[in-house]
Amino acid sequence: MFDPENFQLEDFERVAQQSKEAVQRLSGVLDELGAVTGEGAAAGDLVGATVDGGGQIREVTLDPRAMRLDSRSIAEAVTEAVRAAQHDAQRKNEELLRAAMGGEAPPLDMAGIQSWLEDAARSLTDPWPPSAPQ
Repeated sequence: MFDPENFQLEDFERVAQQSKEAVQRLSGVLDELGAVTGEGAAAGDLVGATVDGGGQIREVTLDPRAMRLDSRSIAEAVTEAVRAAQHDAQRKNEELLRAAMGGEAPPLDMAGIQSWLEDAARSLTDPWPPSAPQ
C-alpha cells in the first residue's frame, strides 16, 4: 500500500525501474503486433483473405473454381473470408498483449497503445522535476 508520508527515494527508484521494464516489454510487443497477420477462408477454401494486425486487407485470393459461383456468392465469400481474417488477427494481437501483461489484455486500440507507449517512454527520459515554463 502506498504511504506518501513514508515514501522514500528507493521507492521512487523501484517504481521508475518497474515502469521502465514494463514499457520495454510493451515496446517489444508493439513490434510483434506490427508483424501480425490474420488468415481467413470461405466457400470451402475457394476464397482466402490475409489482413495485417490492424485488420487492413493485404490480399484476397480466389481459387479458379470460385469463378463458377455467381457474383453474389463470390461477394459473400470474400466478405466472410475477410471477416475471418480480421478476427484471426485480433485474436493473435490479444494473445500477444495478454502474454506481455501477464494475464488480462486491454481492449485493443492500436493507436491508443502506441500513443500510451510513446508518452510512457517520454516520461521516463524527461528530466525531473520539469523546468518551469519561461
